[in-house]
Amino acid sequence: MIRSDLHTHTTFSTDGKSEMADMIESARGRRIQTICFTEHMDYDTHYPEGEGTFVVDTDSYMKRVRELQFRENPDNAVLGAGQSAPDDMYGPVEVLFGVELGLQPHLVEHYKKYTASYPFDFIIGSSHVTGGIDPAFPEFWEGYRTEKDAVLAYFECEYKCASLFDTYDVYGHIDYALRYAPSVKKGETREFSYDEYGDILDELLKTIISKGKGIELNSAGYRKGLHRPNPDISILKRYKELGGEILTIGSDAHVTTDIAADFDLAEKALRSCGFTGHYIFRNRKPVRIDFDE
Repeated sequence: MIRSDLHTHTTFSTDGKSEMADMIESARGRRIQTICFTEHMDYDTHYPEGEGTFVVDTDSYMKRVRELQFRENPDNAVLGAGQSAPDDMYGPVEVLFGVELGLQPHLVEHYKKYTASYPFDFIIGSSHVTGGIDPAFPEFWEGYRTEKDAVLAYFECEYKCASLFDTYDVYGHIDYALRYAPSVKKGETREFSYDEYGDILDELLKTIISKGKGIELNSAGYRKGLHRPNPDISILKRYKELGGEILTIGSDAHVTTDIAADFDLAEKALRSCGFTGHYIFRNRKPVRIDFDE
């Protein structure tokens, strides 16, 4: 059973809907022992009017994390992820301080300074925009001749960012763009073909592995119309084949009800790919957790 959720957003993120304390209570009720808040830091990203800035007030955010860490474990007696709690115990939740960086090629130096300024436990590097546009908006897809061309451009941007940046621990939801593909929006179910993008995906995954970084399984894909994880199982399998080992699991929850959503399906998917465990991060250091612990 997966007992850690390493990708969550609260009202400190522009699109977060739930308070941090409420997210912790939801995690406790779902027997999650470790939660990492990873608020959005999408610097220099220009969304349509009314969508917000997606730049977290990191000082206020860190202050609230510290308050809740003390509330949960005043004596630093943390019930570590992977340690089974008795059935009658909803024990303390380990609260970790993370951030999700919106990677763009021109932000290397900016994020280097930013991440050195705060004691993060965990950093997700994610590509939310390509060519200045988020795939969540129709304008992104309208700029390409075909859906395949758009997805290819997205993967190429990720490869560039993975090559340039060292300020992340795992690359988040690698096929994020697929959530918003026009075919998905129309309710069409289409199998993802790794071979269609194999050359660029192989280079992306090899780059991540060579830098000692990892990837995440983001369970939001199950509830975002894909009915599968982000990334697709074929990408997870290839990551494993190429020697990838570091992998975290996150719900990408923005509301309390999505904490640990579809983690049973996530574990089943990972086992089918040959993974026998996953990782959490403390003080930017990976800690392996076996599924059977």
